[in-house]
Amino acid sequence: MKKYFKEYTEHLSAIILLFYILGFSYQFCYYQFFDIKIQYYITLTDVIFQSIGNVLISAIIFFFIEGVIALLSDFSFSVFSRWKKKGKYDTLSMEVRKRADRYLQYLLNTNRNYYSFTIFIIVFIIGTIIFEEKLYFLSIILPNFVYGTYKILPKIDRESDRFFKIVLMIMLFVVLLFSYCYWGFSEAYDVSKNYSSKIIKTDNVYTGDGSNKFVGETSLYLFILNTKTKVVTVINKSSVDQMTIEPNKYQLREIHDIEKNITNFMDKYIEKKNKK
Repeated sequence: MKKYFKEYTEHLSAIILLFYILGFSYQFCYYQFFDIKIQYYITLTDVIFQSIGNVLISAIIFFFIEGVIALLSDFSFSVFSRWKKKGKYDTLSMEVRKRADRYLQYLLNTNRNYYSFTIFIIVFIIGTIIFEEKLYFLSIILPNFVYGTYKILPKIDRESDRFFKIVLMIMLFVVLLFSYCYWGFSEAYDVSKNYSSKIIKTDNVYTGDGSNKFVGETSLYLFILNTKTKVVTVINKSSVDQMTIEPNKYQLREIHDIEKNITNFMDKYIEKKNKK
C-alpha cells in the first residue's frame, strides 16, 4: 500500500497538470464555439473545478465499462466451456467435476485479459454500428481500448514494460485530449440549440425573454448569448448590483409536457384495458 501511495505522490504534479490541461481543453473548445476567448476570463480555480467533475465522470464510466466487460467475459467463458463439455460433464463424478472446475477457473484467470479484450472488441464493433453519434461513442470507449491493449501486450522484461507504458500513456493522453475537446464542442452545440439552462435577471439582461440565453460562467464573469444577433455579452459579476436567478420555466414546461404525455398514455391504456 505504501509503495502505491509513494508512486502516486511522486507523480502528483503530473496528475494535477493533466487535470489543468483537460479542464482547459474542455472549456476552450466549449467557449470557442461561441467565439469567446475564454483564456482571458478564466482562472486556475475555474479550470480545476471544471476538470474535477469531468474527470470523475470519466473515471466512473471507465470502471463501469471495465466491470461490464469483465462480467461478460467470465459469463461467456463459463457458458462456452460448459456447452463444449455438455454430456461429458454430467457423467463425471463429483471429484472429477471439482478438478474440471478448478482447471476452467485456472484457464479463465490466466487468459482473462485476452477474453476481456475479445469481448471488448465485439462490444466496440456493435457499438459503432448501433450508435448514431459514433464520435461520442468512440470518445467514451477509447480509454478502455488503450488500457485493454496494454494488458494483453507481452511483458518480456522491465525495460520493454516501461517502454510500452510510456507509449500507451502518451496514447491515452491524446485520446483524453481529443475526448474532452469533442465533449466541450458537443455540449456547446447542444446549448446553442436548446433553451437557456439558467434564468438570470439583472438590470440590463434577462435570459427568460426568449432572445437572451445563458451559455456559461466563470467565477468572475457571465456569458449571455443573443440568439438573434449571435453576439455574446460578457458581464463582470462585480459590476452587477443585483442578480436574480429564477426557476427555469423552460425546464418546468418540458417536465410538465412529459408528465402530461405519460398521463395521457396511462389513461388510454387503462381505457383500452377496461373495454376488454
